[in-house]
Amino acid sequence: DLRTPLTRLRQRLELAIRREPTVDGLRAVVEASIRDTDAILDTFSALLRIAQIEAGTRKAGFAAVALSALLEGLVETFQPLAEERDQELWSRITPGLRIQGDRELLTQLFANLIDNAIGHTPSGTRLGIAAAAEGGAVRVFVCDTGPGIPAEFRRKVLQRFFRLDASRGTPGSGLGLSLAAAVASLHGAVLELEDNAPGLRCVVSFPP
Repeated sequence: DLRTPLTRLRQRLELAIRREPTVDGLRAVVEASIRDTDAILDTFSALLRIAQIEAGTRKAGFAAVALSALLEGLVETFQPLAEERDQELWSRITPGLRIQGDRELLTQLFANLIDNAIGHTPSGTRLGIAAAAEGGAVRVFVCDTGPGIPAEFRRKVLQRFFRLDASRGTPGSGLGLSLAAAVASLHGAVLELEDNAPGLRCVVSFPP
């Protein structure tokens, strides 16, 4: 998964040296190569971040996090993007939910799930974020009415670099959900993917 984009980048540059006769043509190749390089650097950054999370060093800095406010802020942030894609984003978040954790990492966890839902569903999709306390535990749901993920692939998409065939033509490294799962695990939580009938429901369950 890392070798392929590097190989493609090298081949593009090599062909440009051999065949591209104009300055404008070379400039276009360089600009495309810069975009590819940025994508590769993003992949390495995500891998390093996952490794740091799995090492557990951030756990020492855990503090009380106002989870309800964090989620409401994300809904406000992503609302314009959903509207731009002609999608409806609703929320049902119980006020006052708090957990122990790393606010930055938790923000990334839920931002990844919301961004994934928006980016992999068509216009007209209904997207929802819900959170509630259940028996002392806290559960957060990110759901959509899109095409969903077949049951046999729901565990696999949490693995690094795994991408469904339908997603291979879209930007991304295939690390967003694996990073989300790593953050959940650091917090003693579990990330599960379920059928939303129709669509996908991501459930993050934090322990009491």
